[in-house]
Amino acid sequence: MKAAASWIAEHELWLLAVVVPVLMASNRVPPTLTLVAMLLIPVPWLCRLVAKGYLTVHTPMDIPIILLLFTVIVSLYASVDLPLSMLGVHKIIAEIALFYGLVNGVRSEKRIWLVTSLLLIAGSVASIASLVVMPRPSSKLLFANPFPYSPRLVEGLAPPNANYVAGTLVLFFPLAFSLLLFGPKKVYKPLAGLSFLITGFTIISTQSRSALSGVVIALLLLAVWRSRWFLLGIPVLAGVGWVLVQRVGIEELMGPLTFMGTAVNSLQARLELWQRAIYIMQDFPYTGISIGTFDSVINVMYPLFLIGPDAVVFHAHNLYLQTGAEFGIPGLIAYLGLLTAFILTTWAILRSSASGRGFRAIAIGLLCGLIAHLLYGLTDAIVLANKTGTFIWAAFGLAVAIRRVIAEHPIAALDAEFVAGGKREHKARRG
Repeated sequence: MKAAASWIAEHELWLLAVVVPVLMASNRVPPTLTLVAMLLIPVPWLCRLVAKGYLTVHTPMDIPIILLLFTVIVSLYASVDLPLSMLGVHKIIAEIALFYGLVNGVRSEKRIWLVTSLLLIAGSVASIASLVVMPRPSSKLLFANPFPYSPRLVEGLAPPNANYVAGTLVLFFPLAFSLLLFGPKKVYKPLAGLSFLITGFTIISTQSRSALSGVVIALLLLAVWRSRWFLLGIPVLAGVGWVLVQRVGIEELMGPLTFMGTAVNSLQARLELWQRAIYIMQDFPYTGISIGTFDSVINVMYPLFLIGPDAVVFHAHNLYLQTGAEFGIPGLIAYLGLLTAFILTTWAILRSSASGRGFRAIAIGLLCGLIAHLLYGLTDAIVLANKTGTFIWAAFGLAVAIRRVIAEHPIAALDAEFVAGGKREHKARRG
């Protein structure tokens, strides 16, 4: 019994590779299949309890995750469309399951590099797929569009929004750049370089100013981590921004902030949306309005004046206000706690003497990618219950897994060439 339970627990990631896509697409699969996927998620946990005596290893994100799950359940009470909100609950459960699957399943340097490679591949594939089907604005920036708009490949499947694509890809770009420059394993550098070129080209092609601003700041932080001399770039960027605001104007720079033809196409309209989200947080401070109901609630209870009544506004175009509106103030606190725990985890990796050059390159790449995404979230939002949210939770899980490997195997966490050099030096001293 213990041997069978141990085998199932060891292969949890293979099970999640099937379960997570089903839950992420629960609106497109039969309800029976969704129910089966939900029932399969706790199976590896129970097997781990039988084989090893615990449900899961403890992580710095446990308390924020428990609070987040609690607020998600409480928010269902206030939902005006419970079936729609349940679709979002399926996604959040899948993301959390993926996080713990990575934390429990990635316990060696080899697996860490495998997951990192899969992330780079996922970013490249998402970039190529987006270039094929994504309509792009023609004049938001001074970048030419090398590819014309291509029709959607699957009937009934709308092409992705360029801003959403950019907000997702900013998670991968700093990671690829960090591994390309600082990674010690030459075998991964071609993959990192290819991912860097593909994701960078796609981000530029989206012409998303929110994403591009986040990427510039993230790359500056990456450079500062490498050399403090790059701190001189901060006043330079501030000066360039000031000149642009003076010569062009804040309204012209920021509007249209969203993709062409969408409802929120000016700074005033964006400010009005942010104000409505604050009203929701004031009226529903403990429960929020639940997942996916922002458009329904805002049109009935908080009508907009600058945005037409026929417009469909799915979120507040601010990640933090949207989280507070959907899950209440406790949900926003839980989300900020998740981000804080991730930042502290990556910082611990960077400061640890047991971290090799490779682990540091991964950690700083993940951290800068999340920072770029959070800066993007100031003027746009990829909500928690979103298909691309799996990449964020994968980054969370990978960072915690690296920290665990360093704590459990400090010598093995060092780079092979560093260890080999130490052994050669020791032999030389003995000789």
